[in-house]
Amino acid sequence: MRFLCLAGLAATSLLFLACGEAAAPAPSVPVAPAVPSAAIAAAAPRAAGRGLAEVTLLYTSDEHGWLLPVIENGTVTGGAAETLGALKANEGHCVGDAAACPDPRTLLLSGGDNYTGPAISSYFVGEPMADALGRMGYAAMAFGNHELDFGRVAFVANRARVHAPYLAANVHALDPSAKSDEMELPAFQIFERRGAKIGIVGLATETTLTSAMASRFVGVGFEAEEPALGRAIPAAWAAGADAVVLIAHECPEKLVPILDRHPEWNLSFVGAGHCHKLLVTRSGSTPVIAPGWRFERYVRVPLAIDLDKPSAPRARAVIPQLVAVAHAQGDAKEPVDARLAATTAGWQTKLTQALGEELGYTSTGLTKESVAIARWIAGAYRAELKTDVAIVNTGGIRQGLPKGTITKASIWSILPFDNKLVIVKLKGRDLITDIEMPEAGFAGVERVGKGYRLASGKPLDPGATYSVATIDFLYYGGSSFQFLKQDPTPKETGIDWRAPLVTWIRQQKTTPLAPLERRIDPIGGITPEEHH
Repeated sequence: MRFLCLAGLAATSLLFLACGEAAAPAPSVPVAPAVPSAAIAAAAPRAAGRGLAEVTLLYTSDEHGWLLPVIENGTVTGGAAETLGALKANEGHCVGDAAACPDPRTLLLSGGDNYTGPAISSYFVGEPMADALGRMGYAAMAFGNHELDFGRVAFVANRARVHAPYLAANVHALDPSAKSDEMELPAFQIFERRGAKIGIVGLATETTLTSAMASRFVGVGFEAEEPALGRAIPAAWAAGADAVVLIAHECPEKLVPILDRHPEWNLSFVGAGHCHKLLVTRSGSTPVIAPGWRFERYVRVPLAIDLDKPSAPRARAVIPQLVAVAHAQGDAKEPVDARLAATTAGWQTKLTQALGEELGYTSTGLTKESVAIARWIAGAYRAELKTDVAIVNTGGIRQGLPKGTITKASIWSILPFDNKLVIVKLKGRDLITDIEMPEAGFAGVERVGKGYRLASGKPLDPGATYSVATIDFLYYGGSSFQFLKQDPTPKETGIDWRAPLVTWIRQQKTTPLAPLERRIDPIGGITPEEHH
């Protein structure tokens, strides 16, 4: 395992860590006691003479269905079985029931967004990942904005497989007496480790309705983050916690200003996520850490809790470390949980049977961040639906296309969400607004000087009307697009957004001598002769 340094943290500075090769453990980030609020000070007193409880918090976030490791530039990163192997070998993490783990010293937590990602999880509506998280022994998860990607029935079923609660102080069923009551999530939960009671408070991003399909959250309300935490954290202290921790599906830069205003919350650690970045900062003396995503690394937070203190705070210090789950390709020395590895291999076999059809070939592959991959996807929509322009959001493209054979599973991994295609009629001026959105990826139009030109060669006319293919997530306001206002009467095709890609690739009959990347046109998305 590789330890990542946490040096150089100013009181509220945000730091991108580029020190992944550091071999030494991270330096201490001391936590000085904050002045408790009246609610926190009122926490129930404890009997003296109980001594020091040493507990290790373990934290990951945005696992996104990455059961299998990622191989990039000769390095193998992540993997559920690999992560569990590291937790067991390096942290003494115990998995199993009370009989198997009579006195656990670790508490494994997640910042949410657990299931949607590679086809091995998404095709099976998150079930393989839920089984993996259950095997790994997670105690609690924050509620991520993608938790309902497969619908509420799947979420409830996956939560049961994980055997852990989803916590969110700011998520509420608008009618708890109705069927939506499964969304009345606990704000916090108390876990006991080594005689210490640790309160875990959860938080969802308040932007969930614009960063996921809003229709899946009918009957669910998302409260502003600060007032919700202002109730939940004192309530966790009042419930008898010896230390309180926040797990938040929110980016650190948004959390820190809130935390800075409330030193009286006296949090021992804040685990962040949502933004898929490796970020470390702190609020006062409280570490706030986002460990990245897809099991690339986890956070280790040893807590020393003095149970003889008469009131909060009892946690003496926090010495966080980032541990990279990575090794050189070909090095088999890293620990792997054999049981979880075998289960994952079984799911991989099922996936090959379901989505193993070979569709085509790419010699170079397409990276997730490239303009080419968005143009390819949008170009296939434009060609198959015969529209003037097609628009996708780059945030919905969840991974790149690896070089080599392209299968149906490749498409499911790139586009894991269950979106449908929509055709709208837009004035040119509205179309310009849409393609200038930060997340817009498009085909059928390009910028020329101060204006735009269509694939036909004609300039885009602000007053003319154009047909545009897009996805229902964007039509209903996802990523802040305004299609609904621009065209209130769209054509809802009912076509799964992966289907045109599968059809188009199959038709091209690409090979190593005529690979996919040669078919991508700088304007139209695909070469003109490939339109069908």
